[in-house]
Amino acid sequence: MNSDIKFYFELFKKRLPVMLVIFLLCAAVGVGMAMTLPPKYRANALLLVESGKLPDNLVTVTVQTRAARELQAIQFKLMTRANLIDIAAKYRVFQGQGGMSPDEVVTTMRQMTRFNLIDGGRDGTTNLRISFESGDPEIAAAVTNEYVTYVLAADVERRTGESGQTLEFFQQQVEELTRRLAEQSAQIVAYKEANNDALPEGLQFRLDRTAQLRERLNLNARDRTALVEQRNQIVAAGSRATVTPTLTPQQMEIGRLETELRSKLAIFEPDSATIQFLRRQIEILKADEVPGDENIEDGVASMLEIRLAGVDAEIRSIDEDTGNIEAELAILEASIEKTPKVGIQLDKLEREYENTQTQYAAAVSARATAEQGNDVEIAAQGERVVLIEPATAPQSPTSPNRKLIAGGGVFVGSALASMFFVLTELLNRTIRRPADLTRGLGIQPLATIPYLEEASVRRRRRIFKILFMLLAIIAIPVGLWAVHTYYLPLDLLVEKIAARVGL
Repeated sequence: MNSDIKFYFELFKKRLPVMLVIFLLCAAVGVGMAMTLPPKYRANALLLVESGKLPDNLVTVTVQTRAARELQAIQFKLMTRANLIDIAAKYRVFQGQGGMSPDEVVTTMRQMTRFNLIDGGRDGTTNLRISFESGDPEIAAAVTNEYVTYVLAADVERRTGESGQTLEFFQQQVEELTRRLAEQSAQIVAYKEANNDALPEGLQFRLDRTAQLRERLNLNARDRTALVEQRNQIVAAGSRATVTPTLTPQQMEIGRLETELRSKLAIFEPDSATIQFLRRQIEILKADEVPGDENIEDGVASMLEIRLAGVDAEIRSIDEDTGNIEAELAILEASIEKTPKVGIQLDKLEREYENTQTQYAAAVSARATAEQGNDVEIAAQGERVVLIEPATAPQSPTSPNRKLIAGGGVFVGSALASMFFVLTELLNRTIRRPADLTRGLGIQPLATIPYLEEASVRRRRRIFKILFMLLAIIAIPVGLWAVHTYYLPLDLLVEKIAARVGL
């Protein structure tokens, strides 16, 4: 056991220079980066989504997008390539931006920007913290406030634009529906005018008129039958007529007509054509009655002719009236038959008109709501994003953590040096002591003679190790300084390497 400890101790002393070089290299890199990395200043601004100032039960807001989703959309627009390049150029974020490609500028700007969105849901508070990191505290604050200005302007523009678009949409809907109502109303009026004789609202009148005309037809047919019978009686009476010595022909005819009138009144209405005709005949005979001794036979013949002419005239009048009634009935029946089709088409047009009226009323109501919502947005009385804490130039840097970087270099150097010692021992299979000879060959040596190195060789190797260590200690800081000064700042170089490897 003691021999093993002594062996590993000697081995440790032998490999100590290389381990020291590894340790010093890593420690120097850590300390060099801690000392040379420029300070970074992070400016922060806080935005809050403020609820509407008017009660929800009194005002309907047309912009219904959730605040968190709205802020995310604005964030995506802000982080576009053109915006970031313009902001970087406006505030001269990078000293050597002229030598950087646009892709490098955009990537670095996105890495230096932070958005921390806290979604409070429908009942909670939603806020957004924006921060930007730069080597100049004034630039960090200026860029952060530029982000804030963009977010506030985009929020106002989006909300007013959305409410304005909603109002414009419903305004167009109202105008379109107004035009459609006018067209449909004109169609209904034109259709009614074209089918005025078959409109459903006049159907009952036409049915009543048809019934009246049919009743008149029946009365005319009955009156005509009576007149034809009367004519036949007159013709028969003329063939066998005798003159009464004591009465004139007029008096005989008046008596007969009065007798017939009394019998007809029991059958016909007082204002019927037959009754009226008999009364006119009696009035004519009474007006023409002349006393005297004229020839009775001539008088009788003359009266019969007069009666026949009157009956024939009445029959012709009834026939003419019947023809007119039948013509009117044909028109009425055609219109009655046409009424159902007209009613169906008219109902269709009126339903379309009513549907359009319903849509028009809904569009007018929605337009009023949209106008109210647009007024709310213009007056900034609705939900909106407000600035709670603007960005100010930080007084102390937020990064780098120099102690952590230096300590990390020392820790990594110690770990790598230890790993070097362990790995070299595990991988070294050469025979260096009697135990290795026994384990490797399976024999027990009587004695071992170690390799005797000359003093000059040991001296040269020691000098070489010392020079190597000094060179490493000096060269590493000088190399880091040269890279930082003449090639690329170490912070940007580290960020570029991290981006390449996907960290």
